[in-house]
Amino acid sequence: MNLIEWFRPYWTPINFFYYALISNILISLWDLYLHYRQHRIYKSQPKLPIDLAPYMDEESFNKARLYNLDKSNFGIIHEVFNIFMKMFLLWILFSSILWTVSTEITYKYFQYHNEIFSTIVFFILQSSISTMIDLPFSLYSNFVIEERHGFNKYTLKFFIWDMVKKFLVFQPIVSLLVGGATYIIIRFEDQFFFYLWLFSTLTAFIFLIIYPSLIAPLFDTYTPLEDSSLKTEIQRLAEKIKFPLKNIYVVDGSKRSNHSNAYFYGFFKSKQIVIYDTLFDENSIYRKKIETEEEKEAAAAEKDISESLEGDEKERIIKEKTKAEEKPKKKSSGCSEKEIVAIICHELGHWYHSHVFKNLIVSLVNLFLIFKIASLFYNDNVIYEAFGFFGVNKPKFIGLTIVIETIFLLYFEVITFCLTPLDYRDFILSFSRSVLFKILGFQFCHDNH
Repeated sequence: MNLIEWFRPYWTPINFFYYALISNILISLWDLYLHYRQHRIYKSQPKLPIDLAPYMDEESFNKARLYNLDKSNFGIIHEVFNIFMKMFLLWILFSSILWTVSTEITYKYFQYHNEIFSTIVFFILQSSISTMIDLPFSLYSNFVIEERHGFNKYTLKFFIWDMVKKFLVFQPIVSLLVGGATYIIIRFEDQFFFYLWLFSTLTAFIFLIIYPSLIAPLFDTYTPLEDSSLKTEIQRLAEKIKFPLKNIYVVDGSKRSNHSNAYFYGFFKSKQIVIYDTLFDENSIYRKKIETEEEKEAAAAEKDISESLEGDEKERIIKEKTKAEEKPKKKSSGCSEKEIVAIICHELGHWYHSHVFKNLIVSLVNLFLIFKIASLFYNDNVIYEAFGFFGVNKPKFIGLTIVIETIFLLYFEVITFCLTPLDYRDFILSFSRSVLFKILGFQFCHDNH
């Protein structure tokens, strides 16, 4: 007997719609509450905790606290907006409206109805609309909050071009994946779950292989780390724990942001380490100054003004500029060499303790179970009618996404809540990773940066 038959008397389109609406509201309010709890921590802890005193100074702590407080204020506003927007789109049955538009576009250009092409158009339109709705928040986040705290390196022109380039690069990839998934669901019907899981797994592995070498270089420049004491220390570290290191790259992340990062990627015996250039001191040979369009325009404008001035006024401007250049420069940002090695130590600890592999196995098992359970519901008329799809108008892949985003909504939240203690355990293990490398001979770094 079908699982749905057990509660068929209550399984109606209107009941399912209100379940989706109410569960979305409750979970959104729960997430907002958690966000607010964290916000209170930022406000109630104005002083540097004693336990952190050996690792950072009061000024660094206060800067970090104020930055996170600003992000938290903005995040709460963004979260509230998303709640109302989500409820509005649910209430007007936006998915069915967008599907109607997608089928009309497909018919206009192909002169026949094709579910695969219509589904691809649907997700392109959905992605475009979502991007435009979120654009004001993204602009404010970068050009107000990040700028205020000295992290933003975007110009408006570069920001827009970056966004357009991401859209042009990733939409064809997403379209192929959506088209392939739709074909599998139509072709294998109720048995699609295994083949869709296999397709998802293979495409994920392929993407992990091609992204670093084919896609990432379209957005950033990856330069091999030059022979140096830093490179020697990283190689020595890799040899000690038998990490199969092949290459070390420096990526020019400083053209977008002053935030720092480091990570590794690769399969089997070919691992690569990537270090953001923002980790290096600004005076380091690895840190290249990115001359933005804004700086070029400012230099050109300054030249025009200088040429238009005469006599005493021009002499005054030159003196003011010379005086400004003679002012002592602020302390250079960036990490020392031993701090960079310590950061790499932490990242390689994930590999040493097989965290990536364990998380991958859990994710694949979880994905299989989700597809299997979703295959029991995805073709039911009640679900389609609840969201405005009537008669034979039942787009299979969209039906699957509706099932996953509604029936599994509470499941995802419960899983996240239950895994929180494990996240805390990973935090403790982060310390143990550092202890591991201290035992191996790599010191902790307590410099204030």
